[in-house]
Amino acid sequence: MTIPGAMKSSDLPDVLQPTLHGIGGAATEKSADAVLAQFRSPVPRGLPPRVLQGVREHIDTHLESNISLEVLAGIAGLSISRFARALEQSEGVTPHEYVMQRRVGRALELLAGTDMSLAEIACTSGFSDQSHLERQFRAYVGTTPSNYRWLMR
Repeated sequence: MTIPGAMKSSDLPDVLQPTLHGIGGAATEKSADAVLAQFRSPVPRGLPPRVLQGVREHIDTHLESNISLEVLAGIAGLSISRFARALEQSEGVTPHEYVMQRRVGRALELLAGTDMSLAEIACTSGFSDQSHLERQFRAYVGTTPSNYRWLMR
């Protein structure tokens, strides 16, 4: 039924045409996702730079001892599971993998710059023994620690 003298929606200016996003204008050109994206706050990924730096420093200064996730999560002020996810997002590897990379890095430095025995390097780098050092070193570097030392001389 039509009411005589009533305006039809086609009589309204384009700016006032009803759309999915409300009354027209610039919003008519945007998709619903684009409009909603304006109102969403970005979700932070990983650890904030200052926290990440503190975690890295703690790991580097305590490589020779056991490094627990509880302590690292406490430094970051997060639960253990949230910390593990955040560190993985920041570094691209799990916390255990990150610690192993840092330990192998320390072993590389000691092999190239000192005459310490492999057993001493293993202990100083945080490995349980020389065999553990050799397995991890070969996995990360592709050669044995003694061969690496020989190549560096």
